[in-house]
Amino acid sequence: MYLCDIHSHTKLSPDSEAELLDMARAARANRLQEFCVTDHCDLLDMDGNPQVSFDWPAAKAQFQAVQTELGDGLTLRLGLELGSAPADPEGARAILAQGGGELDFVLGSLHNWIGVEGGRDLYFSDYGRDPALARKAVESTLKHTWTLVAQYPDCYDSLAHIVYPLRYIHRDGVSLTLADYEGEVRRIFTEVAKTDHALEVNVCRGRDLDCWPPLLRWFKECGGELVTVGADAHRPQDVGKGIPQALEMIRAAGFASVTTFAGRKPVLHKL
Repeated sequence: MYLCDIHSHTKLSPDSEAELLDMARAARANRLQEFCVTDHCDLLDMDGNPQVSFDWPAAKAQFQAVQTELGDGLTLRLGLELGSAPADPEGARAILAQGGGELDFVLGSLHNWIGVEGGRDLYFSDYGRDPALARKAVESTLKHTWTLVAQYPDCYDSLAHIVYPLRYIHRDGVSLTLADYEGEVRRIFTEVAKTDHALEVNVCRGRDLDCWPPLLRWFKECGGELVTVGADAHRPQDVGKGIPQALEMIRAAGFASVTTFAGRKPVLHKL
């Protein structure tokens, strides 16, 4: 089994204080064979303000320094979690172009409301106070996810945590799953598969495991072949959490391999 974790954050993300060297050392200590740093670059910040830049010099400098420090024993990749690309696709493309040939991997994510609720991160909404807002959050996320995969496929390699709004909906005690939106999700998965993109199984530091088996089954039935895994760690102690279980789920769903990326090209590893 190929142990890899290709969704992680460092101090270059607004919600992490971790050093990349510490994250990479944790990956090696946990016997991962491949690790990718994917710091946040959201076209809307957590408060909904437009953002049009990413600190590529800092990202490349820390990556190169850690790569030199580590030596052999762990394949280290440079990635990016690009959020809310449909809010500013040309800005997203400009940021990706600045990554150049050193950029290995792009996660396409939706963290924010787009065009409503002030554009803020879904984290800030109170779904317990207004349960109708929970459905609105899922519907908004799926709407803009469809825009991402159908209109801007160059802005992502793997579709990140499609279950993102459910994290906070469940936090607030509202019972809702993507089973209520199977048609919309399958439409998205069919487009992801048709365009040779990947689906991310994001286990959220080992906390989001139960939701993935039906989604993997749908993705497989929609023609999907490429699946990536990520713990979404923001601290060294969370690197690799839930990854072995995620790989077992992928295998149980009928996939023969797990996917990583190099130079934005998929690399398949037998499970």
